[in-house]
Amino acid sequence: MPHAGSGAYQFRTWQRLLGPEVSLLAVQLPGRENRWREPPATHMADVLHALIPELLSRLELPYAVVGHSMGALLGYQLAQALGTRHDRWPEHFIASAALPPDEPLPFSGIDSLDDAALVAELIEQGAVPADIARNDRLVRLVTRPLRGDLAMCDAYVPHAGSPLPCPLDVWRGADDPGVSQDGVQRWSRHSSAGTTFRTFPGGHLYHLTDPRSVVDELHRIVTGTRPPGGPAQGPHSTDSCPVDAEAP
Repeated sequence: MPHAGSGAYQFRTWQRLLGPEVSLLAVQLPGRENRWREPPATHMADVLHALIPELLSRLELPYAVVGHSMGALLGYQLAQALGTRHDRWPEHFIASAALPPDEPLPFSGIDSLDDAALVAELIEQGAVPADIARNDRLVRLVTRPLRGDLAMCDAYVPHAGSPLPCPLDVWRGADDPGVSQDGVQRWSRHSSAGTTFRTFPGGHLYHLTDPRSVVDELHRIVTGTRPPGGPAQGPHSTDSCPVDAEAP
């Protein structure tokens, strides 16, 4: 499940890195990439209403849900809906770069930013290349889905269901100013099967900077082994710290 303003294209290398043992289903929200002609969604309930039937027809095997930032909150609601309504709980849930679902999101202020200011912020965050600001068509490609997603985040009502009956893994970037270690620790109350935390080098979009180390960790969680070729090497390998889940 992608972060706000992004699409499935960011996961294009993940299937190759995961290898043949794991099948990847990347969610493509409307209003971007190959769904550009559709209006962006502005409420998570609308996304879930369309997504759940599509996924139910594909979930013949055990599955895990992975969501980054906004995608983690959307993924959490998806896991709750698939579990409570259809008895199809995930085997694992991985929340990346997000605070827990029962905490409010900061207001985006999106309506006060024109496209140029919005793109300038994205460039400063490293989310898009600086060249995009010089092309009006590319600016539109970036800002249209982001405005819809941020409207969806502004409409988000904090809530949480019963603790997930599966293990929960929570990831963050070490330099992410909006997702602190204390913040991710509070995810532990949302699983009755234990929570594991991992910090990767990088900021809020660390998963784009070094997808190999992220996918290696995902493969280990899902299969219990590293993908062919072994773990990624270098300073991005960090230790996980398991903690017991707490009652909500």
